[in-house]
Amino acid sequence: MLGYNRHCRHYAERAVPAQGNVSELLKSLFQIACLRRDPSALPASTALLALMVVAYAASSAVQSWMLHGADRLVARTATDLVLTLATFWLLLAVTRRGHRLRQTMSAVLGTSTLMTPLVVLLLAVKDPAAVSYPVALLAWAGSIGVIVWFTLIVGHILRSALEIGFVTSIAIAVTYLIASAAALARLFPDAA
Repeated sequence: MLGYNRHCRHYAERAVPAQGNVSELLKSLFQIACLRRDPSALPASTALLALMVVAYAASSAVQSWMLHGADRLVARTATDLVLTLATFWLLLAVTRRGHRLRQTMSAVLGTSTLMTPLVVLLLAVKDPAAVSYPVALLAWAGSIGVIVWFTLIVGHILRSALEIGFVTSIAIAVTYLIASAAALARLFPDAA
């Protein structure tokens, strides 16, 4: 695992292997999702951040479409993206680590995008789960697993980016996830 060099603008000590290589980028994102690497494994690249923003927006739109249909799809997706970017920017700015924004956001958005196939699979079994208890139980357990795993991933990324303890980073991650879900539910209530 790469250590920190507080004197460098970004927190990677040496050139990251993911720079300029898609397979290495995916491998680094997967390693971050498995809690083995931190965001310093990613290049501090504006182009990578832009790519991750597009990928996250697309995955968010797919998930939103599966949950809510086409009703305010673009607005939901844009709001989700803005909430995510604003929250992490604020956290990094308050802790005076704004120079880590590109790597941190690339890690958060990239790992979220990596988890999209699991979420889509769980959403796809929502209808069969309504008539079959074993499928419903599997879907429920899978959903809990994905939520816990993503919370651990966000906590892991925050621990590295903010240089804080794991318990504190998990508390921040849980707060972010609950507040984000509540804000989206408040702004875009489901039709009764």
